[in-house]
Formats: sequence, structure tokens, C-alpha cells
Amino acid sequence: MTDQRFTELLGKRLAGEISPKELIELKELLSKSAVHRNEYENLTGYFNDEKPTDNNIDSVFDKIKQQITVSEPRPVENFQEPAIRNFVIWYRVAAVIAFCICSIAAYQFFLSDNATNNNVVEWKVLQTPVQNISKIILEDGTQINLNAKTELKYPAFFSGKNREVYLNGEAFFDVKKDAEHPFIIHTRHMSIRVLGTAFDVKVYENDSSIETTLVRGLIQITLNNKPDEKIILKPKEKFTLADKNTVNYTITPLTYYNSKDSITNSLVETSWLNDKLVFKNQKFATIAKDAERRYGVEIRFKNEQLKDYRFTAQFEKESIDELLNSLRLSLIHI
Repeated sequence: MTDQRFTELLGKRLAGEISPKELIELKELLSKSAVHRNEYENLTGYFNDEKPTDNNIDSVFDKIKQQITVSEPRPVENFQEPAIRNFVIWYRVAAVIAFCICSIAAYQFFLSDNATNNNVVEWKVLQTPVQNISKIILEDGTQINLNAKTELKYPAFFSGKNREVYLNGEAFFDVKKDAEHPFIIHTRHMSIRVLGTAFDVKVYENDSSIETTLVRGLIQITLNNKPDEKIILKPKEKFTLADKNTVNYTITPLTYYNSKDSITNSLVETSWLNDKLVFKNQKFATIAKDAERRYGVEIRFKNEQLKDYRFTAQFEKESIDELLNSLRLSLIHI
């Protein structure tokens, strides 16, 4: 329970959403665990420090007051009509200046807070057909690789507090860091707030499950039908929602095709980036869907029981016939 609470507090700290009370709790956990301190230092070192904003109206008003000097009033016996008039005039001028500048600051803050609503957003849609993989670089420098049969909706230019896109299919994101403008990916069943950079999202509409694989950094997942729970995913972890109609999920380590090999290219979840189909103890039903998208074919099962057979295999330049024949031969030896 302590590790789970530490992960939750760490995610809030990196997202800039931690309360003073929670910050004290986080510091207590750090003081009690060297492991937590090491993890905290590694992850916080990855992000830029938060920058102070100029939208604090109270601080603006304090600066104005410091710049305005008003003469101390004289003793009653030395008061003269011109002195009283000058003091009143300067006091009113100071008040008017302060009010005007504070109003401008408040107005600018209001504009920045509602930029998304006031600005007309030009949306673009990129669709990757079957048998293809595409790549796009957004205007903020974020790089996205799209797997076959994937659709990405994104703005021509980002505006407002957040950088938001919409995904259906599978994509690998390498997000440009910007602590002041979080990157958020919306899907039909969940949203992902990016607190790190490199991760894979698999949310095909015709798949029963959805997956998110984190290579480095930190991400926060929120399920649409359970919005109050914030799921923090740490490096080399995989989030799986086996049934999109439930809220029951699992977090497991990443899957390597060769257990002795830990380089990124051997990751099963991101093998498509290298134009490969890699499976490790996967059901035939899952393999069939990935093969359909890769080869642009439709695979039908005459025997429904075959869907539950599991295979471990790696394909790169093989044709669809060669792939299916390899799986058929594997069945003979089961």
C-alpha cells in the first residue's frame, strides 16, 4: 500500500497537482525509504523545473504599491489646503493606476485560461491504411508513429493549457517535454496524460482489450468509466484492460521476445516499429487481428477452439501464407 501511495503522490508532484498536505506526506515517505528517494531523484531529474507565472494579481498589486511613494501626512497644526489636495490627488492616482494594472492582469489571465474556448481550432486527421506505417511530427516537436489502420486527430497548432489529440488504433508517442502544457491523448475508453515521453498506445476499436506500454518517463491513465482513479504507469510497465466494458486492469512488466535480451528492439509490444510481428505466448485470435492489419486480409476460423491456442513466434519478411503455414506446423507439434 505504501508503494502505491508513493507512486500516486509522485505522479501528482510531477503533474504539479499535489496539495501542501500531500507534499508533506510525500516527504515523509522519502525520508523513510532509500528506494523511494532514488526513484524520486531519477524521475524528477527527467522533467524541467516549474517556471513561476506572472498571472498572480496579488503579487502585481504589491509591486505597484512598492513603486508608488506617497508623502507622509504632516501634523495637524501644519496642515495646509494645498498639501491636503496634493495628497488626495496622488492617493487617487495611485488607486486608479493600481486598479487599471490589476484589471489588465486579470483580463490577460482570463484570456489565457480560456484560450481554447475563444480560439478557433483547426483540426487535422491522419489515417494510416492497412499494410502501412506512417510517421508525423506535430508543431510542438512531438513525434508519433502510427501503426496500420490507425486514425489520429490533432490540431494544426496547439493553444490553451493542454496539448490534446484523439487516437483510434495504435501509435508510439515521443512527446516533446513542456511542463506548462501537458500532452493528453483521448481514446474512446480512456485518456492518457503524459508525464514522460516514450510510450505505445493500442486501442483498436475491434479489439476486446486495450494496452499502454511505457518505455521511459511517466504517464497517468484515467478510465472514462472511472474518472476519479488516476493510474500511474512507471518505466517498463504495461497497462492492460482485458475487457473494455469493465474497470478491471492489470499492470505487468514489458514483454521481451528473448528473456536474455533487454534492448528496445526486442520488445514484443513495440516490434511493429521495426516492421515485425512478434508474439510471445499470444492467443491465435490476437495474432490473427495483427496479421489482418499488417497484410490487409481477413482471417476466418472454421474451428473456434483454434482462437485460444497460444504461439511464440517472430515474423519479418514472411508472406501471409508463410505465416499461417508456420502456425499450422506449430499446431502439429502441440
